Amino acid sequence: MARSVLLRGGTLWDGQQRQVRVGADVLVEDGRIAAVGHEARDRGAHVVDLEGRYVLPGLIDMHVHLVWSGGPDPATVVEREGEQLTTVRAAAHAQQQLGAGVTTVRDLGGNADIPLTVATAVDRGVLEGPTIVAAGQTIIMTGGHDPFWGLASDGVDAVVRSVRRQVSLGAGVIKVAATGGVYGRPEGEDVGQTELTLEELTAAVHEAHRFGLKVAAHALGTEGIRNAVLAGVDTVEHGNFLDEETVALMRRQGTALCPTLAIYRTIAEGPGAGVPSYAADKAQRAVVAHRESFAMAREAGLQIVAGTDAGSCATPHPALVGELSALCDLGMTPYEALLAATSTAADVLARRGRTGRILPGGPADLVVVDDDPLHDVRALLEPYLVVREGRIIHPRTEPT
Repeated sequence: MARSVLLRGGTLWDGQQRQVRVGADVLVEDGRIAAVGHEARDRGAHVVDLEGRYVLPGLIDMHVHLVWSGGPDPATVVEREGEQLTTVRAAAHAQQQLGAGVTTVRDLGGNADIPLTVATAVDRGVLEGPTIVAAGQTIIMTGGHDPFWGLASDGVDAVVRSVRRQVSLGAGVIKVAATGGVYGRPEGEDVGQTELTLEELTAAVHEAHRFGLKVAAHALGTEGIRNAVLAGVDTVEHGNFLDEETVALMRRQGTALCPTLAIYRTIAEGPGAGVPSYAADKAQRAVVAHRESFAMAREAGLQIVAGTDAGSCATPHPALVGELSALCDLGMTPYEALLAATSTAADVLARRGRTGRILPGGPADLVVVDDDPLHDVRALLEPYLVVREGRIIHPRTEPT
């Protein structure tokens, strides 16, 4: 492929403004956006005609599990298939995400630190995939949530040691479990149960921040969410049982919420599809509270980012359009939902200027679709093409 590409005549949404630019050319050189609009001259570039189509920043999914299959009980699939086949699966899932226009994912948990390996393969050009900001294994208490990829860490010293382990392996984010969850353990785990203590969470955050890494906290129950926020985590994952006091604290501290709305609805409806009944029972209780928590977060003006839990129960890769639709179902406009999967997500990742926006000098991570996603996010379901670091990827072939 030519080093320079001119994407000509598309309707451009830059990932920030409400307005679009009709007939805006985008010049891509050496993997970056060289110019936009009138400044984007041919210069001998390979020209791609996008008249009538929509150009927007590559999408960001803030919560995925590349090792998981998206079947009804994905943890059992990993156990049955083993580490080597799971690694191949994770690589395939990364490619599927990219083909759907998701150019960055945050992977928040994987067996044997497999997502760290896949992230390295993408970074070194061994594998075509999205940028992967991976946690690897989650820091949990003994007997805690996600035991299949958990680092059991009891006490402050053990937690600090586990953070340092993940840093040494190249983690791009640290994941901690502040509460129990819906899917994971058939017995001995409740959604509202606190897990890592406030002192342990605080130690994890301090150590991660010392190395320049953000911290994501799995947190569903009210007390555990509050502990995570008091500890200084950067994102609360799920946040099903928020209360007004904790929401106010999140706003003061700048803590973002990654609500993963669609997955709980899916699990709650899932026994007939083979989802474990214990998970469906807990999800049914969590869905109603989740709606109320999300409404509180929106009203308070919290930063909300789009994450899917892709790979989890009955949620195959990719799943971002389903999550964007769920955000809209609960009151967001398509514009607000798209912000949650572009510029807002980039800011929460501390990657402003590296993804999430279409700006001269920024990375050429783009997705092109036929219809207006600011009118209906389902327009993103079948990208016309994807651009990743200036390389054109064709998920769909033009009819002949």
